[in-house]
Amino acid sequence: MKFLKIFFFLVCFHFLSLSFAWAEKIYLDITQPGIKKLSLAVEGFDRFPTLFDTLKEDLEFTEYFKVYGPFPYRAEQFDPNLWKSSNVEIVVRAETYEKILIKIFSVASTSPIFVKEYSLKDDQHTGKLIASDIYKLLTGKESPFFNRFVFVRKISKSMGLFLSNWNGKNVIDTGLRREIISRVVLRGNKIFYSCLDGKFWKIEVFDMANRINKELIKSRSLLMLGDVLNDRELLYSESDGEISEIKIFDISGKTRTISSSRWIDTSPRLKGYKVFFVSNRSGQPQIYEMSHSGLNIKRVTYRGRYNTEPSISPDGSKLAFSSLNGNFQIHIMDKSTESQNQITKEGNNEQPSFCPDGHFLTIMSDRRGKKEIYLISADGVVQKSLTYGYLPYCTR
Repeated sequence: MKFLKIFFFLVCFHFLSLSFAWAEKIYLDITQPGIKKLSLAVEGFDRFPTLFDTLKEDLEFTEYFKVYGPFPYRAEQFDPNLWKSSNVEIVVRAETYEKILIKIFSVASTSPIFVKEYSLKDDQHTGKLIASDIYKLLTGKESPFFNRFVFVRKISKSMGLFLSNWNGKNVIDTGLRREIISRVVLRGNKIFYSCLDGKFWKIEVFDMANRINKELIKSRSLLMLGDVLNDRELLYSESDGEISEIKIFDISGKTRTISSSRWIDTSPRLKGYKVFFVSNRSGQPQIYEMSHSGLNIKRVTYRGRYNTEPSISPDGSKLAFSSLNGNFQIHIMDKSTESQNQITKEGNNEQPSFCPDGHFLTIMSDRRGKKEIYLISADGVVQKSLTYGYLPYCTR
């Protein structure tokens, strides 16, 4: 019995120490400018080409990693001396039996810094799981690999809703065609959007699972979707040209007005108990915030004469928005210090949408002469063209 207790303690200590290594050590600080790519070598993936291809594509697409391999095992046990003459800093080893056992080593030590089992499947999903764990281990951040985004494309005389995986490699046409005029929001299998239908403005929802499109709100006044709070409540603005109102609509049919003014108040976004919105009450469009009940209205942006399209990071620490100065450019504001940085330069860059990982955003850019969706990092270092279209909304 005493032996079993000691054995149990050692096993628990082993896994706790691995968790500690995950939490404490950052091998690549992606928040710092000018960082060089981290070099990884991959061993033992010979039988799993799809796993390796997915892992390599996802990690390298971020521009933070260079992945080499797949190599056969250089030795039965990991020997860091075999790698020290190369530029490799991290080695990922795959061992297989009933499952795939991934061990990750720094070339500075013979002890693994990470050990985890995965299902014995050579598929993209398992590859993304492994890539996500590698990304989080080495950067300390959640990965973007399971993000997806919905967006709009011009199709003949109409507009279509499209869905893509995080890097734009797998674009799906939902088949829906509407005259979409502002923000689209993806929640699960449902896409919420604003559109113009004849003389009426509408907010509708398209259920991709059942292929059913449903009208939620209809008005002769301009309707602009802001946010979907859950599957039951929508935050939106309504303006008849004289009065602008920000409202919450419950799918049961109830509507609650948060604010009403003679200014142009639009583009509401909810974060916690605060509503961010755009208003011209100072003379030019600027971003404001107020409480969930419409009280304590406060101006947020002061730099720039025309600031619009707010997007708040998942942790609420950053505000992204479009600012007009010749062309539209994306700016990021630190909410605690109110410092502000422009992170795009060429062409018009608009419609920022923070991704769930908090480090990346999707935006629309015409820097190459047509409207494209870009994936950019919050510091502006990474800027990747994904596909053509506009009005992107990034989620999981």
